[in-house]
Amino acid sequence: MGLTAKDRAAVRLSKAYLNIGEMFLYIPFARVHKGIAKIRGLRYGEGKRAALDVFRPAGTSDKLPLFVYIHGGGFVSGLRPNRRYYCYNWVEAGYVAANIGYDYALDAEHPEHIREIFKGIEFVLERAEEFGIDTRKIVVAGDSAGGYFAALVAAVASHRGLYDALGIEFKFRASFGVSACVTLSGLFDPVRSIGTRFPQIALYVKALLGKSDAELVREFTGKSRLPVAVDAYADAEFPPTFIVASKADRLKKESEALRDELAAAGVRHGYFLCTGINGVHAGALACELARSGRECLKEAQAFCAKALAECADESV
Repeated sequence: MGLTAKDRAAVRLSKAYLNIGEMFLYIPFARVHKGIAKIRGLRYGEGKRAALDVFRPAGTSDKLPLFVYIHGGGFVSGLRPNRRYYCYNWVEAGYVAANIGYDYALDAEHPEHIREIFKGIEFVLERAEEFGIDTRKIVVAGDSAGGYFAALVAAVASHRGLYDALGIEFKFRASFGVSACVTLSGLFDPVRSIGTRFPQIALYVKALLGKSDAELVREFTGKSRLPVAVDAYADAEFPPTFIVASKADRLKKESEALRDELAAAGVRHGYFLCTGINGVHAGALACELARSGRECLKEAQAFCAKALAECADESV
């Protein structure tokens, strides 16, 4: 059955609304960032939006940790270039940043999106020498729907049976590891999140999975949630994870659920609740706008620095 014509029309309308709205949240408050080498619009695949940007500190040849960023947009939208300002802050903290785009839900059905994202990561890792990347140190991050995909990358890396379950072809699967994961206003079980007060989440999930309401109920309950539900893999094998929620975000309970599951599994994790102007959905992206956003960024970077240091100690 899949999506109805009415659903598809609603998705297209929502996509335009979301793309316009995020421009007002992320761009006007960004400061000028100097000393950053920028390579934009590198094509890594055949998808409409299979492109990425690479940013690194200018004037250094040192091998640096990789910061992979995956944009959000309710699975149906999202503008990769708008995330460059958030990435610049991580470059200034000593990372090479890969800002990865992927096809929207109407252009590709789950799990094609995560396959694309791994193709983007593969593209970057194949050029690790060129970009000056220390492939032993990788942080993966994302906002909203991108937070879901970032957590899914972490789940796949720590539960390698998911490569086959999701049909992911990835030449580095034997050696690829995620040192730390950062999620901003993410959702970690799309089907469960239909029951939240986010009025359009059901539409976005239907678009992601290409399913009607009846099909979602029939096909994605109980054990059949797997491997769609990322938090089902929040066990002792999951990498250290820094979870960012926002006080006024209708998806806040999703972040709280992942936090609690990681805590129960004994996984090192951090949790930050953005407030004030940054307290809206994915408000942490506006990390230079107000104190809460700045403090969140500082804590996330400190958390990841510690995780990377522990990875270095283990490799000695």
